[in-house]
Order: sequence, then structure tokens, then C-alpha cells
Amino acid sequence: MRSVTENGSDLALLTWAGVGGGRAVVDEAEKAYTSLDAELRGRGLLPIQERVFGSLRSAPEVARGRARALGTEDESWAVPPTYVEGGPVGHDGLAGIHVVAARPERSHLVTEGDRVLGRIVDAPSACLLGLADVGRRAAGRLAAGPAEEAGATIDAAVALLEGEGYSFRNVARTWFYLRDILDWYGPFNAVRNAAFQRLGLLGRNGHGEIPASTGIEGRNARGAWCTLDLIAARARPGRRFEMERLHNRKQSEATEYGSAFARGTALTLGDCRYYFVSGTASIDDHGQTVHVGDFVAQAEHTLAAVSALLESAGAALPDVRQATAFLKNPRDQSSFERIADRAGLSGVPMVTAVADVCREELLFEIDATAVVPLRRRGAGR
Repeated sequence: MRSVTENGSDLALLTWAGVGGGRAVVDEAEKAYTSLDAELRGRGLLPIQERVFGSLRSAPEVARGRARALGTEDESWAVPPTYVEGGPVGHDGLAGIHVVAARPERSHLVTEGDRVLGRIVDAPSACLLGLADVGRRAAGRLAAGPAEEAGATIDAAVALLEGEGYSFRNVARTWFYLRDILDWYGPFNAVRNAAFQRLGLLGRNGHGEIPASTGIEGRNARGAWCTLDLIAARARPGRRFEMERLHNRKQSEATEYGSAFARGTALTLGDCRYYFVSGTASIDDHGQTVHVGDFVAQAEHTLAAVSALLESAGAALPDVRQATAFLKNPRDQSSFERIADRAGLSGVPMVTAVADVCREELLFEIDATAVVPLRRRGAGR
């Protein structure tokens, strides 16, 4: 397990990466959650988002291991995790767990009936909201088609945000996990674009208040077409807070080829800046796939693009404190590890999972969150 926090910061990022090696999945999950729980309690943190990656057949065993470690009555972990199909390379089981946690002054759960859908934490610098698998709110009322379900899921997120005094303008980061992504990524984009246009988030020439995002292959145990997680933030009076959309000189805006997400979002909370890097793949500055059929070149191009995005905003690849790497082909694992080491990502808390990317020819995608203390960022100016 790897965990990172900054002294006095609002957010902490914790990652547990699966090790395999013959341990029963339920035992591995119990060990993972025991470690994560100890780390959170020791630092006085509450989880606001939890994403679990593993083979779909292992989901019940992971749930049993989680319950063994945490019990069933612990409100600290009351928000159910989002379980995403993204098996570890080479075997079934648990690939890893990402937790985003906050330092609470006050907190409450976001509920609807007997369902817990998220948590709000009043942290030192901001009011932070995490929502998990928002599609659960619309379950049972969904239309038959995947695009219609995605639209209903976005509408559910809007309703939950507004019910807590937030709007989509407060959303810094979204994660969409889409079943059979290659069959309907175009319709998904059309639905998201229409929703964001309706909400007034899309400005002229692709500018606007759209969040950073990941859109990747990922089935879920509910059998739904679409899973949506998000993090939103509002300033607290008199506290240091800023949310800024990031742009990448090495890649065109995603809106230019019909996909409504920002390349990244920077969130300044007190004495730290958090950089939410969207899912990034081997796309050039014209929106075209490059290095078709060459995994090594695609991975190198992708990491160079992430590096350029971070450097333009005052960070660098070694500042990454949580990352997810998606490989289309498990055989590329060893090549990716060598490339990541050369790029400065050695030792970064990372989960590697097997999943399709949004285009058939794309072999690799990565998303990440970097953290930079403002005192260090300003020292170099």
C-alpha cells in the first residue's frame, strides 16, 4: 500500500495495489482494507471516494474481505465503493484500490432512502463532495439503450448535486466506466455533450467549465451500461480556493473532436494544489490517434503529453500521487513498467488494469492526480 498526504492539506490520496501471488482474494482484500483503515484513522481522515479495480468474478470475494476488515456498521466507510472490472495483469483477482480522503471539520452522508450515494466533508479550505456509482440512483428507471442510461445517470448526478447546494460547475473530476465502450462511445459523447450544453458548461470554441474526466471500458456488478463517480468542491468563506481548467500544448482540446472534458483541472486548497489529469492516450494536437499498433510509442507519447500538461501548470510527473494505467493487452505490462521508470514514475502509487480504451486502435491510457505544496511551487518562480 502507498499513501500520500500533505501536512494540513484538505485531501489525501491512498492507493493499494494488488500483489497476487496465490493469496485468496478475500484474504487479500481484508489485508488491503485493514491497512487503508489504519492509515485513515491514524491521520484523522474520512474517505469521500473509493474505486476498486478487479476481475468481475472476484467482486463478491472483495466485498467479503472488505466487510471482514471494516465490519458493516462503520459509518467511516459507509459510502459503497465503485467496483470496476479491470482485472490485474495475468490473473483474476484484485488489481487495486484508490481512495480519496478528506480532513473533516464536519461531515454528512448523501443519502436517498436507505441508499448511501456519497459524502460531504467540510475540510479546512473547502466543502468537498464525493459521489459514488451515481447510476444506482436511476436503477430500475433506466431506458433500454446505453446512451439513454448514460443520460439518466448524468441527470441523477445533477439532482444529487443540486440537492446538496452544488452544481456541475463545482465538479472538478468525473470518472465514467462504460460497459462495451467501443460499441457506443460516440453516442455516449453525444449524450454528455447535450447534457453539458444544457447545463451551460460548454463555452465558445470548446472553452467552458467542464471537468477533467476519464471515460474507459469497465463493466460493473450491477450489469449497468454506465458508472459515474465524481468529486466536487466549493470554497469556504475566507479560505484559499481556486479551480482552474488546464490545457495541453501537445494535445488538442477534446471538445474539438466531440468529447466534452477538460484535459485536466487544478484545484488549489489551502497550501496545496491538486492536479486532476484526465484519462490520456496517444492522441496528437489534431485529435488523431498516433503510433497505431506500437504500444511502446503510444505509451511514450501519452506520458510525454501528461508531462507537458503538468509542467505547463507548475508540476511534473514525479509529483503524481495516484494513477491508474489501462492496458488493452496484458502482454504489454513489462514494457509499460520500463517506460514508466524512465519517465520518473517509479514508486508512484499506481493501479494497473486490463481494459479497452475508447478507440479500437488505442493500446494504453493513464489518468493521474498530482500534488504540489504551494510553498515549493512558488519557490521556483
